[in-house]
Amino acid sequence: MKKIFITIVITFISSIIIGILPAILFYVPSQIEFARQFPDIVNAEPEPIFMLVGSLALLILWVISFDKMGIKDYKKGALTGIWYSMLCFIFFDLTLSGLTNIYSMEFIITDILLSGIIGGPQGAIIGWSLGRFAGK
Repeated sequence: MKKIFITIVITFISSIIIGILPAILFYVPSQIEFARQFPDIVNAEPEPIFMLVGSLALLILWVISFDKMGIKDYKKGALTGIWYSMLCFIFFDLTLSGLTNIYSMEFIITDILLSGIIGGPQGAIIGWSLGRFAGK
């Protein structure tokens, strides 16, 4: 159980760092545009506490899932991180698109691809950490 907590902490901190560039280049400009187009629906500035708690919940799911799948090295972790992330965000983006008209298909595709790119290093860190701290 200790390896799960260690992995969650390491990956949570790493994920914040990994997400900085995509946030600056894609997600912040998209948020600004969505808020401009839908001012009564989309916050001009995201609520960070909700985003951090939501990210932590998803990360816990990932770490427990990777552990149950027996992923214990960075290579398997990276490959799993790519497909796992893409599937999570296919679900998320398409579900929101079925409920709202906020997302364009261009945004959806970009978000899914970026999520796969971000998921690779996140998965690698999870795999490495689960292997490194196995037995703890």
